[in-house]
Amino acid sequence: MRASSEFLATLVLVLVSVSSVAHGDPLVPALIIFGDSVVDVGNNNNLNTLIKSNFPPYGRDFVNHRPTGRFCNGKLATDFTAEYLGFTSYPPAYLSRDAIGNALLTGANFASAASGLYDSTANLYRAITLTQQLNYYREYQTKLVNMAGNNGANNIISGAIHL
Repeated sequence: MRASSEFLATLVLVLVSVSSVAHGDPLVPALIIFGDSVVDVGNNNNLNTLIKSNFPPYGRDFVNHRPTGRFCNGKLATDFTAEYLGFTSYPPAYLSRDAIGNALLTGANFASAASGLYDSTANLYRAITLTQQLNYYREYQTKLVNMAGNNGANNIISGAIHL
């Protein structure tokens, strides 16, 4: 009996989630991402570093079949997360030319391959340090305030999922 009630509760949760996503409303206002190569979507493309993945075979299984700067041949876990949450696009790499205007209202990706917990790791490879990722996040918040106002930016940031 307990297993069937757990199954029903899970099914209801999934149906509610799918219903919300099916109607075009993301479950959260934004997705904010920090990290290393596991979640980097192309920030390193814009850095003077050898740690890049903007060449084949990277990207061969991605939507456009081209290298994007993701360190995989297709989608990252954060891409699947964005889809599950109902986003129609992925948070842009903060250093990319796509990270402008309305694209930033649904989040940003600050991750950089070769980054680490210690800044010395990223500095060794000329990647974005975790400290710099947080500085870019502060800059991003200022951009949000300029676009959406204080209340709008606060709602986006407080309701966002931060990974």
